[in-house]
Amino acid sequence: MAQGSINELETHLILSERVGLCKEKETEIIISLLTEEIRMIISLTKKLKN
Repeated sequence: MAQGSINELETHLILSERVGLCKEKETEIIISLLTEEIRMIISLTKKLKN
């Protein structure tokens, strides 16, 4: 569920950039942070399953 929310947020960021609400550099930084969050969520999920 959290991964889906992060993916949705990423989509909103890209759309915000396209309509001029967000600068490209800002979008890149935020998407980079979101990618790191996804990795942490996946790692936590794997550890909880074991």
